[in-house]
Formats: sequence, C-alpha cells, structure tokens
Amino acid sequence: MGLNIMGAVLRRHAVIAVAAGALVAGLLPAVSAGAAETVPTSLITSSGYERKTEEVGPGLTLLTYENPKDDRIVHVLRTDPDVAPLTVESTTGVSGALLEKTTDMLKATTSTKSRWPHAGINGGFFYETPEGQAFMGISVQEGQVQSASCVRPRREAVLIQHGRPYVSDFTTHLTVSAPGVDPMPLDGVNRHPGWMRGCAQNSGTTDYPDDTNYRTNPSEIVAFTPQYKAPTPRPDGDSRFPEDDDPGAEAVIDARGKVLSLNPNGRGGTTVPAGGRVLQGIGSGADWLRAHATVGTVLSLQERVRDERFGDDIPLDDSVDIVNGSYPLVRDAKYAYTGNNNFVDPRTAIAVDGPGRTLFVTVTGKKVRNGATLDELARILLDLGAVDGLNLDGGGSTTLVVKETIRNRPVDTGGERPVADAVYIGHGGYGLYAN
Repeated sequence: MGLNIMGAVLRRHAVIAVAAGALVAGLLPAVSAGAAETVPTSLITSSGYERKTEEVGPGLTLLTYENPKDDRIVHVLRTDPDVAPLTVESTTGVSGALLEKTTDMLKATTSTKSRWPHAGINGGFFYETPEGQAFMGISVQEGQVQSASCVRPRREAVLIQHGRPYVSDFTTHLTVSAPGVDPMPLDGVNRHPGWMRGCAQNSGTTDYPDDTNYRTNPSEIVAFTPQYKAPTPRPDGDSRFPEDDDPGAEAVIDARGKVLSLNPNGRGGTTVPAGGRVLQGIGSGADWLRAHATVGTVLSLQERVRDERFGDDIPLDDSVDIVNGSYPLVRDAKYAYTGNNNFVDPRTAIAVDGPGRTLFVTVTGKKVRNGATLDELARILLDLGAVDGLNLDGGGSTTLVVKETIRNRPVDTGGERPVADAVYIGHGGYGLYAN
C-alpha cells in the first residue's frame, strides 16, 4: 500500500476512532437535530420490541428486532473483521449496464461456491434506461469511475477501501484532452448523453420542465468503460428528450488512449474494447470529438475523486470502491439527517459503529409493504452505536442476503428486485487476518 493511500486510510480511521471514543465517554449527544430530540427512543428500543441474536459465522452476527404487535421488522448484520478474515466489498455484477438480483451478484463474484460472500445488501440508487440501467450519482469499481458524481445535491456515498467502509461526500472530476488542447470535461460515465435522472452530473445541466426528476444537457461528452459490457446507446433513447436525438459523434480508444476509430456523424451499438473507452459526444461535445479525436491521436483521460469532507483526493487504485447513497443519517456519532422525507418505506442502510464493525441494516414489513422514515432509520443507527451511517436505495430494492438466503421480505410482486450494485461481506481481510 502506497504511503499516500495509507495516510488517507489512517486519517479517516482516526476520525472515526475519536468520534467513537467521545460517544462512549458520553461527550457527544446521541441526537443533535433540533426537533428530532423530542423522541428519545428508536424503533428497536421502543416498547414491545425484542431482539434475537444469531451467530451466523465467525465475526458475523445477525440481530433481528421485532414486535408481535407491529408488522415492521429490523434486521442488522454486524460484521467484525478484527475477529475473523472478513472484508467489505462491492460489485456491479456481470455487467455495469444491466440490473441484476443481489443474490445473483454475490454468486457472480467467484466461480468457487465455498468462496461466495457470507452476506450482502442492495447498493446505490439507479434508474432504468433502454439498455438496462444507469447510476444516480457516483460509482467507482476497483479504482475506475463507473458513474460521475452529482453536481447538486446527492454527493453522499460510502467509500470501501481495504475491506472497510467510510461514509463521506465525494465528487468526481473527469476530463479528456488532446495534444496541444485544453482539457474538455467528461460530463458523464456509462449513461445516455443528453439526459439523466435523479441528479445533475455537470454544471450545464438543466431541469427537464415537465419532470424535475430528470435533467437534460444538449452538449456533453460521456465515456463508456469496459465494465459497461453492453453496446453503447443509440440516439433517440427516450422520446421525451429531444437532446437525445442528436446523432452526435463516437470515438473508440484503446488502453493507451490511442483513437482506434471515429464516427463523426453517428453513435451507438459499439462494444468497449478491453482496457479502453468509448466516447460519445453531442452538440459541442461532438464538435470536440470531430476536431480532436482523429484516428491515431492519443487522448488523455484524467479521473479524480475528491473527498469533500476532508478536502483531499482519493488515490484511485484497485482497492477503491464507492457506492452512492442519499442522505447521511449519522456523522461523527451524531444525528445527521436534515431532510424532510416522512414517507414510511422499506429501507437499507450501511453504517460503522464505535468498535469499527460494519452494520448492514434493513427495515421492512413482515406481511405488507412497510418500513421506516429516514428519521426513524437514523435513530435506529444511533441506538446501534453507529459513528457514521448512510441511507442506500430502498423500497422494492431493499434486500438482505445472509448465507445465500434472503432474510427480509421483498415487496415487489415478482419477489427480489434486480438492482445496479451490491455491498457484501466476503472472505479475506487485511493484516493479521488476511485470507
């Protein structure tokens, strides 16, 4: 591990240790958000709820909280990598462009059944596209950016590095440059040029007038990575967005950045070469590719991921995964939810407690669609001793798998919902427990 990476890891762990120590000593309040202080207990500590503890493996404990008079059930998978060779990782499954069930993603991590992950949960937010899916915000797999961060808001995510999770606010800074030319922003990764859902991924994006959950941009360059593993999208992917009608331009580059081909008046249906990229441009982005991505030219792609919480860059190597979320729930052992979402729905969260153990948390119904508000979810994490905690995708996506068995009740009529990525507890570990 390089000194710069080790320094960043140790600094983040030191912050978590300080906050955890303060919590144990009673120096930090469990809740610190104005009106939120009026309710002293969470769902799991309220009257009638009982806890069942199940040791599902060395270092793996499943806590189940339920009340016979309440339809809701809380599952907590607690992982202690200090007592067993365990590691936290994430995966986008077989293809970053396709939706896959969490159970299938876990099994696809290795062809050796005995090494399948011990447990896993669904990951970040996504939206469906004509090809399959795209992320609502940042995604990094093994040090390679698979989706750009949001410009506003939704920058919260969980960094998973060297087998441990860390919650912060992350931004991507992506450019492409040609010899003698100023760098050009890469506005997105692995999504349709012209439109996106859930967040603005570049400064030129505007809200779609008839549905503010969508954003559009008539001029941009989007990169596609080998993990996309699907033909690149064609124009007119969605009839609602005229920006998508632009035939644009498309360049294919190899692992060294050399342009292998350029289609100056069309895009789509192209397979990303191993180690390379495909660049699609529309509007002024297409003009830039026509002018500078001529065959044989060597382009330079730069990727930076910045931790806005600490104000430094995360060195990208194959130890780094990042999974997007929405709304930090706990930060430095304090109540951190500041939204106004009072909707009760199935929820998924990831957290780290004072001793440094990872918590996978789901809240669902036992018989009907049920769950918690985000305020209730934050309180649950506090009562579990969380130092940092983040809300992940919920609703029909909420899935907790332990030893190849789904422990919660999926609410979709078809059962388990295919999702964009998953976070899992795998075989491994670092230092003394490396395996």
